[in-house]
Amino acid sequence: MRFTSLLPLLFTAVPALAQNWYVPDSNPTTGTCNVIPFGQSPGGSFYQCKYQQRCTVADLGAAVGVVTGLGFASCAAGRAHYDSLEIVLDHIPAAQPLSTTFASNLTANAVTVLLSTNYTWNVPANLWYEVGLQQPFVYNGIDDLVIQITTVNGTAPVNGMHRDVRQRIYWIAAAGTPPAVGTSGFAALKIEVSMMTAHTSSHGDGCSGSNGTPALSFVGSSQIGQTLSINLNNGVPNSFSLFLAGTTNAFPFPLELGFLGMPSCYAYTDLLVSSVIANDAVGAGSFTLAIPPTAFPGFLFYSQFACLDPAANAFGFTTSNYGRVFVGN
Repeated sequence: MRFTSLLPLLFTAVPALAQNWYVPDSNPTTGTCNVIPFGQSPGGSFYQCKYQQRCTVADLGAAVGVVTGLGFASCAAGRAHYDSLEIVLDHIPAAQPLSTTFASNLTANAVTVLLSTNYTWNVPANLWYEVGLQQPFVYNGIDDLVIQITTVNGTAPVNGMHRDVRQRIYWIAAAGTPPAVGTSGFAALKIEVSMMTAHTSSHGDGCSGSNGTPALSFVGSSQIGQTLSINLNNGVPNSFSLFLAGTTNAFPFPLELGFLGMPSCYAYTDLLVSSVIANDAVGAGSFTLAIPPTAFPGFLFYSQFACLDPAANAFGFTTSNYGRVFVGN
């Protein structure tokens, strides 16, 4: 099935006004660096974290919206990895202070917007970058927004993410299970809250092949009316690869493919569609997607490359990292 046949699905999402909100400001290069809650490079004691912060109704324009992404600003580029990463969103009345008891700040209506194991997030330095939500959250425009992040065995580029001086509730340890009660402090992360805006981000890891490790990257935009190129590097020169796309990266993904004779290679999404691409003389290729100007925002998909490489393993294929693509305004 060709990916272009899925384009009509872009019309099925409910149209909405797009907006990025920044807490406390839109500059991703300023603010002291802090490793809570996303972890640090090996050698420290911040591998297990539980964390809450709030965005006020004023921060979010006091308007109803759909939260489709959360972006953070890393102080250094590199690979962030988690044995487990969970993000939960909920409403909290503006007059209600954050309690050091984590559960007191959430209700039965809290929404888990990201839940994944063996999760890799490939972050640039000093840029807003999506962590990769799997589910949207409908914001009521009246209450504040509380964000809870729980990481297990988190490692990230040195120094962590840029922060501000707003309140956070947190627990950290080298190992163990989060307690019911955390500590209050004033070093909450700077954050971008996206509502129906176009975003792409890189996740996962490729597996080594005969021409290096296949790598997926983006050029262009997933904004409606724009063109997005999903590019491959380090495939086999003058050979072929498969562009793969699906609509979920949730369990059972990532799926290690050793059982197929592809050890240390992973499938990161369901194989809903695929397309053959030709690699050039250096092993590069590209899949180009023109997003219709008449499309509505809200279509989320994941993309990956599988590279024909008979010399690499028994199955004769390697895989790239994967990309998250949110089509928006």
